[in-house]
Amino acid sequence: MKRAIVMMAAVLGVSLMGCGGADLATPNGEVVSEEVQDVSQELVTCTATCYGGTSVSCTGTTCSYVNNQSVTCDGVVHYCPPTICPGTYRPCFSLSGRRCSQHEPCCRGDVESYCACYNGKLSC
Repeated sequence: MKRAIVMMAAVLGVSLMGCGGADLATPNGEVVSEEVQDVSQELVTCTATCYGGTSVSCTGTTCSYVNNQSVTCDGVVHYCPPTICPGTYRPCFSLSGRRCSQHEPCCRGDVESYCACYNGKLSC
């Protein structure tokens, strides 16, 4: 009976020693614990297209974008650069409320913008 208890204690002790987690080796031979490896995250890049054929990008662990406005990485917002308004566009205030079937480009001061088409009317 005593031998069985001693043997069970020995097996339990060896089992508990093995619960420390596996160690991993990096390419340069450094040993890094598994817990550290789980914390690292992959980087992603987001790009928003902007007016005038330009774009703005950023890289981070999280990102989102709104075309013609901005891109956000890890909570930091990067806005599209302002563009000079083409001479053929009308002022945005003059288009507001007009009937439409699609968004309409326009000028806000000297910067290119657009009026959104909602329920058949332009909203600037």
